[in-house]
Amino acid sequence: MTITGIASISRRAALGGAAALALAAPVLAQDGAGRSYIYASQLQGHPYLLDSLLGMDYAEEKFGVTIDRLGPQGWDPVAGAEAVEQAIAQKPAGIITTLWEPGAVPGIRRAMEQGIPVVVIEAVTPDNGGALTFIGLDNYAAGEATAKELIARGGDSGKLAVTGNWGASNTDAKMQGLADYLAANSSWEIVGRIDDKATTSTAIDAAKTMFNTYPDITGVVGLNSSSGSGICLAAEELEKDIADLTVIVHDREDTVLECVADGVIDATIINKTALQAYLAVQFLEAYNDAAVGLAEVPISADNKAAGVNPFPEAVYMGTAVIDGDNIDQFMRSALPKF
Repeated sequence: MTITGIASISRRAALGGAAALALAAPVLAQDGAGRSYIYASQLQGHPYLLDSLLGMDYAEEKFGVTIDRLGPQGWDPVAGAEAVEQAIAQKPAGIITTLWEPGAVPGIRRAMEQGIPVVVIEAVTPDNGGALTFIGLDNYAAGEATAKELIARGGDSGKLAVTGNWGASNTDAKMQGLADYLAANSSWEIVGRIDDKATTSTAIDAAKTMFNTYPDITGVVGLNSSSGSGICLAAEELEKDIADLTVIVHDREDTVLECVADGVIDATIINKTALQAYLAVQFLEAYNDAAVGLAEVPISADNKAAGVNPFPEAVYMGTAVIDGDNIDQFMRSALPKF
């Protein structure tokens, strides 16, 4: 693994930029095809969402629906919760949201009580407001998968530093899975946990601090979408050769993919984010379309009266690994547009 320092400036520039199971009859904004849905959540402008939005674009084309977006561009739990409330007022055929933290839980509960079905994707809190289902990673299992990848590439012992946005429900679960698996199956020692706030500029500074504070580390793991960018760019700006480190990160920001292609990052663990977004729309369509009949699957004589949720409690995507062998298939320029 070598550093290609020439890429540093161009990469930096490119960054620029069952709640009482209130299963009331679905509120249909339209009859039949052409229903309107809303993705209401925070972090709408974060590059991590590009692949989820690609999945929604694909779903729009396949199902003939409209998916509008509501919510702040950055991390703002209050505005994220308000986006769900604003979505309810528009009476869409369904709402898709994300629970990195529990701020939107009351809004989800209100939507469900008013007959607006809600699906949570990407991250979920223990109380999901009675949303019909969660579609995304089993984040604890994703942490275990990360530990397995670290051991496979870096051996069963070493000193590890981990960067992430602590306090986010999905990142915390990943960290727990990583730590538990390493403790049970290896001699890796976690010597530092660094908070990078899931923003690239902060992640770069956090990674610089990490490299300076823990000079003896033999491995680095980054658990959110900005972690890998921060680790790679920090090493380049410090002119630090990290060829001897095992570097495993998460997600697929463009900078991360470039650093995998250059061999600076060994591998990145990804959620199938386009798939989770597509499935959210597919489930909502199946719920709203009487011809498909998901709401009326005969689990009971009357699911609504019985308080039975016709959805699976959770649908887990599993992870995929991007490394030097398959990187070309994941570059942004190779992906379709809709």
